Amino acid sequence: MAGPHYAISEALIVFAAIWCVLRLLRSNHWLAALGIAIFGLAAAIGVYRFGTNQIVELASFHKNFSQIGGSIAMALVSAQLLLNKQLVNRTIAGRWFVLILVIVSAAVAFAIPTLTTPLFIAWLSVAIISATLIPVGTISRRISLAAIVSIFLINLLLVRRSSQLGPDLSWHLFHILVAVWLFGMVYVFEYHRSDDKIANR
Repeated sequence: MAGPHYAISEALIVFAAIWCVLRLLRSNHWLAALGIAIFGLAAAIGVYRFGTNQIVELASFHKNFSQIGGSIAMALVSAQLLLNKQLVNRTIAGRWFVLILVIVSAAVAFAIPTLTTPLFIAWLSVAIISATLIPVGTISRRISLAAIVSIFLINLLLVRRSSQLGPDLSWHLFHILVAVWLFGMVYVFEYHRSDDKIANR
């Protein structure tokens, strides 16, 4: 049964999100920073829910915010990866197209909450593909960046609500891996930026 200890791994996401948001703001990755802030806010709700033992009372709100907010957050992070591509970012039309997709996706998530999981996975897939297209020196580096982004997909498929791990362990391990993913995304964005600087010399 869920208990106050469930707040511990949620708190890890909160601290990770704060650090990641500050790093991303420094590098002008505003959309990604906003997306990760939403992940952090969802975790903060979890900390309050379990820390104050309002487990049942806030269950619906926590679930709805996590699902809707999570799909919007992933859209923002993925949009930032897309906007870092010269093919997309070099024209106003390309930039607006990406932003409109995010807005439409957010509207759908609010209007039809049952579609939040497909939206989340769709945007996560966009992020994984975008990571493989980052102009790095070798294919192995591209694969490694894509693997970092894929942590969330593996986490969803194999860890979240795993019957083999049990509810407590799967809960904590899922949130630990979310925190790892947040740190990894900062690495991906900063790697992308440093690579662009080298390419433009």
